[in-house]
Amino acid sequence: MKLVPQPLGGSSLAKDYLAGAESANSFYRGSPYRAETYRQRAEELELARGRDGFATVESVIRPAGPDGAALLRRVVAEGGYFVTTGQQPGLFGGPLYSLYKALTAVRLAADLEGLLARPVMPIFWIASDDHDWEEANHTFVVDGANRLVRLSLGAAADRHPRPLWRPTLGTAIEEPLERLAGSFPPNDFHARYMTLLRDAYAPQATMASAFAGLMAELLADTPVGLVDAGDPQLKEACREVFRAEAEDSRASETVLDETAEALEDCGYAPQVQLMSGATNLFVDLRGGRERLYRKDGGFVLGRSRGEVSRRRVLDLIENEPRSVSPNVLLRPVVESALFHTLAYVGGPGELAYFAQLRGLFRRHGAGMPVVVPRGSLLVVETKVEKVLDKHGLAAGDVRDAEALLSRFARDRLPDDVRDAVRQWRGAIESRGGELAEAAAAVDPALRGAVIKTRNSGLGALGSLEKKIVRAVKRNADTTRAQIAKAQVNLWPGGKPQDRILSPLQYLMKYGPGFPASALRRIRIPPGRAWNGGGFATRGTDSVA
Repeated sequence: MKLVPQPLGGSSLAKDYLAGAESANSFYRGSPYRAETYRQRAEELELARGRDGFATVESVIRPAGPDGAALLRRVVAEGGYFVTTGQQPGLFGGPLYSLYKALTAVRLAADLEGLLARPVMPIFWIASDDHDWEEANHTFVVDGANRLVRLSLGAAADRHPRPLWRPTLGTAIEEPLERLAGSFPPNDFHARYMTLLRDAYAPQATMASAFAGLMAELLADTPVGLVDAGDPQLKEACREVFRAEAEDSRASETVLDETAEALEDCGYAPQVQLMSGATNLFVDLRGGRERLYRKDGGFVLGRSRGEVSRRRVLDLIENEPRSVSPNVLLRPVVESALFHTLAYVGGPGELAYFAQLRGLFRRHGAGMPVVVPRGSLLVVETKVEKVLDKHGLAAGDVRDAEALLSRFARDRLPDDVRDAVRQWRGAIESRGGELAEAAAAVDPALRGAVIKTRNSGLGALGSLEKKIVRAVKRNADTTRAQIAKAQVNLWPGGKPQDRILSPLQYLMKYGPGFPASALRRIRIPPGRAWNGGGFATRGTDSVA
């Protein structure tokens, strides 16, 4: 098995930011590839820390293992820093990139500790306030027969959207657990992980608590700390930001609108579309989690259109803060206000929407962290590598399997068929042109009719050629099966592997060493590491 670092991709804004384009960098606090960017943020944090200390954050961080517990003590004792990342909880760990985010934070924190000579702790924020059950309730694996298997909990029991820390999994969890168990042949790791999953994803567990239990196990050998957005103590610590947002959400809307206009002036489309009158707060009431919109000095709920007074919202913040939550734009501000975040590790979408937030950070008195791209890896198993080598392919070649097979078929057409098609096409083109000229001498209006007939003939020949190619493809069953095997493992459903497959795909097959192997291959950016004032090339690690 090989773990191959991949470029992250993303919008033009994210790409320009990572490339160091000035048009993009002006919306961030500086390049994530320059040491001075982190030093400046650390100096800024020294002033903020004098006011707030560590008491609150220490109580809400759950170290994944003993290394995390020891590092947290050092951060508190020595005045260290936090690197954060996060993701909404998902079934069986969600997609691979959730794990890669955590590992990137581990890598970055270690690099920054060396740079700043202070302990730096990686934090994984479990976004359990999210209510998108349809996104969280499923994941995928590739079974022993190289079939993409969807594992799903089905629809939520509550018809109203609820934060993922609230609903329990129920007995419906048994079906995806059984499907997962049946997707892999028994080996030395099968029983271990099925036992772990049955303990974590028990009927009485929530999606958030189950995800936290699994991530703690996967990251137990790292110094990661886990934070649950639904933690009552954490929500109490969020009151100040929530209150400021409720009391003057128009000020937030103004700074967000100004930044969106500036982005558009630079040729960038804002990642998150803004809505007039919308606040950056959600409340979870009888009708489920709904966004608040301003109306007549109070608020109206976005979906049910029920009205909520300003006093009622402020009362919820004070006495029931767990029922209040930030939207996607306010969440990073809440996180930075609590943890005084040194750097945030994000995916391509997050890199883009952070460009909208500098004014919102300032409005709430929270400094903007350095925004760093998460690592992305492509897992190439030996069985897949053999297919690629046999056909002389790169991993990216098999993303569109049908296009690749069509190319193979055209290349493998019998010479006599290929020659006959080429000659026939040439004859239609040349003779059609000759006839058009001759007919035009009789009546100029005939030229168009001849050309139309010639083009119809070329189109019919093209259709015939495609039929012949399809026949060749059907006859190449072995090649088709091999390419399909490579595609489903590298590009399941034609999409990036780390956005689709669960980390259980490789844990069930290769065991608990997979996260450590992935950590060794994570680079920021791929293939580079700290060297003095920035990043420099580092030698290749051995592969798991």
